[in-house]
Amino acid sequence: MAYKLERMLWQQVRDTVPDMIDTVVLPIGTIEAHGAACLGTDVFIPEDISEFVCDKFNFIKAPPIWYGITKSLLDYPGSLTVEPETLKNYVMELLKSFQRHDFKKVIIMNGHGGNNSVLKECASEAFRVMRLKVAVIHWWIMCSEVTREVYGMEGGHAGIDETGYVVALDPSLADKKRYRRNLVYENVTGSDVYPVPGTVLLYNEKGEGEPDFDHEKGVVFAEKVKEKVANAIKYIMDRWKANLE
Repeated sequence: MAYKLERMLWQQVRDTVPDMIDTVVLPIGTIEAHGAACLGTDVFIPEDISEFVCDKFNFIKAPPIWYGITKSLLDYPGSLTVEPETLKNYVMELLKSFQRHDFKKVIIMNGHGGNNSVLKECASEAFRVMRLKVAVIHWWIMCSEVTREVYGMEGGHAGIDETGYVVALDPSLADKKRYRRNLVYENVTGSDVYPVPGTVLLYNEKGEGEPDFDHEKGVVFAEKVKEKVANAIKYIMDRWKANLE
């Protein structure tokens, strides 16, 4: 059973945490341009993964953080950002609140690369100062082999992996008719470019990873991603229990 924090009564939380459930999952992403996929891609994906994980392991899912650190794509209409210190302070305040209400473990389900370093800092500080056990999951990095397995190539920002997943969630979250090859920017090694001249960003030398809008293939991909992430979380939890509890 998946618990959603915002749908619970405070009495239910009191009666459930920590004796029955001691783990909360926090999805986080940002709002930014994603080729021919929706601006909310970086939140929709980790939220879906979080719901799967919470259902599988009987965790509680917190409402997502929609706003993160958008950098090189900020000039594209609809892209939003917060400063790194703002995100860190916000996440840390939430972690303090989770601790206050007796959660012992937090899974931060991240959907956006711009957040990586700040979330790592938050996890480290929450452990050192609050003694919380925190795992930050960057799903697209963890599941790179799944992308190769299903699509036969690497992914990228708004590429075959992210677009495939949102199409699996809802085909209306992407629009193949709006896709053009000139949306693609293949990263030039040794350069940092602001604003980046494209909203589909590929990072491999072969130029692989353009979006795939096949719904059925996307469903296969999304299911494999969720299982991969769930297995990794189970492994982390098992090792915490074996060595620290």
